[in-house]
Amino acid sequence: MKKQILAVVLGAVLAPAVLSASTNFDIQKIGDGVYAVIVKPPNFVGCNGAIIINKDDVLIVDSHYRPSMAAEVIAEVKKLTPNPIRYVVNTHWHNDHTQGNDAYVNAFPNVEYLSHINTRRDIIGKAIPSIAESLATLPADIQTMEKAAAALTDPAAKTRQLGVIADRKAYLEELKHMQITLPTLTFDHSMILHRGTREIQLLYFGRGHTAGDVVVFLPKEKILISGDLITNGIPFFRDAYPAEWTSTLKGVSHLDFDTLVAGHGPVQTGKSQMLRLIAYMDDMVGSVRKAANEGKTFDEVKASLDLSKHKDGLAGFVGPLGNELAVKRTYDEAKGLVP
Repeated sequence: MKKQILAVVLGAVLAPAVLSASTNFDIQKIGDGVYAVIVKPPNFVGCNGAIIINKDDVLIVDSHYRPSMAAEVIAEVKKLTPNPIRYVVNTHWHNDHTQGNDAYVNAFPNVEYLSHINTRRDIIGKAIPSIAESLATLPADIQTMEKAAAALTDPAAKTRQLGVIADRKAYLEELKHMQITLPTLTFDHSMILHRGTREIQLLYFGRGHTAGDVVVFLPKEKILISGDLITNGIPFFRDAYPAEWTSTLKGVSHLDFDTLVAGHGPVQTGKSQMLRLIAYMDDMVGSVRKAANEGKTFDEVKASLDLSKHKDGLAGFVGPLGNELAVKRTYDEAKGLVP
């Protein structure tokens, strides 16, 4: 998920104390030795993650969009514990969750990377090639932004635009040297780590946001780290499998958790946000597939579909559809256009 507007969902947000605040993240304690790594707005390309400090080592969930962001997390870990980082979990292949991988092996040569087998495949086939694509297009994008900034007359707007340009230039420099270290341990259904008295479950319930989404579940602490299967609004559907996603979420919903670190947005308490998302997706997928099977065009589906009853509590809900990309991906899947 490269861009998503983040907002607070009333009634579904836990507000742990911020123990430390780096440039891009707030570190929030959510359990004994467990910390949510929450990206700070207005960073719209960063993802959330987690730090799990065990008796002898540390496990990290997701490595973020840039090696420099991963380096921020490493610095925060060193403030919390002398234990080495032993594991990094990639919840799925998207670049904002994997492009920081290299920072960990550089700092901790014995680190192992854990993921679903489909995630490793897609890092190779999708995430790594997209770096080359960004290297090819980003310089021209920066030039376009610089021309737009030069034409701005509002000082505040110009300052904001120049800040964005500086950030893009810094990112371009990182891209020139970026590699995504591949997962070294993969699984197809589940993997359980026993680290001292802590049990860490890595679970795959099926395809959803991507083909390889895994969740990290701490049964004793009742903490779930979901990746982008769940966000504080309607997740990004570009690479999704809509007809299977609701079933996957329903499987996840049976886990006994009180605290949820979603892929984007604030820490959540309970299952209310997940249940809102399931209700929206059940309604949307069922309606769109029915219309597609009846031979309706996508434009006809857009004109007739109204999902507004689901808008409360789903951040970024736009118009009667909620999210047009979600509806389009669902329609394309129903028509057999999704591989």
